Amino acid sequence: MLRDNANPQPRYDLGLLRSFPPFADDRSRVLVLGTMPGPEALRKQQYYGFRGNHFWRIMTDLLAPGRDLAYPDKVALLRRHRIAIWDVLASCERVGAADSAIRNAQPSAIPELLARHPGIHTVFCNGTLSARLFTRFFGDRLGGGVAVPMIGLPSTSPAHASMPYAQKLARWTIVVESARMAKPRRASARSAKTPARASR
Repeated sequence: MLRDNANPQPRYDLGLLRSFPPFADDRSRVLVLGTMPGPEALRKQQYYGFRGNHFWRIMTDLLAPGRDLAYPDKVALLRRHRIAIWDVLASCERVGAADSAIRNAQPSAIPELLARHPGIHTVFCNGTLSARLFTRFFGDRLGGGVAVPMIGLPSTSPAHASMPYAQKLARWTIVVESARMAKPRRASARSAKTPARASR
């Protein structure tokens, strides 16, 4: 998969954390945004690297049920199915893994990513905080004045254990369904509404 290099590698000095470069290419049709990788993910240099996070379990159950894939194969699986991943935040300060501990948040260059990959027609936010930060930093001002809808999904974090896995899996099915859609015509920011419904 092509790796955009908009973000440098993570740093740990003074509590400053930096997200990974995005996984996206010209075939991508949807973009899934987390908030900021947790400590274990940063240590492994892997998106959703903490075993308790359900993201890769959900994606595998939807796209390759019954298979036990290594991290490079999981990333390749998303690429084949036109799903890009990144984080809303490029950098922040955080003590521990809780999203509530985030301070001094700086956004990723998401409008620029969408401009480089115009095939992306829908953004999905993984959890309430991701959706809230996305709305705070961007609203519907994406893609050079073009509106790209954002849909909030239940967090795959183990901190969101109140929703049964089967229900969470069903809610995430929309990502795969949307990635299979032909690219719809993007509406102008003036005429389109950007849904920002998020649940955890």
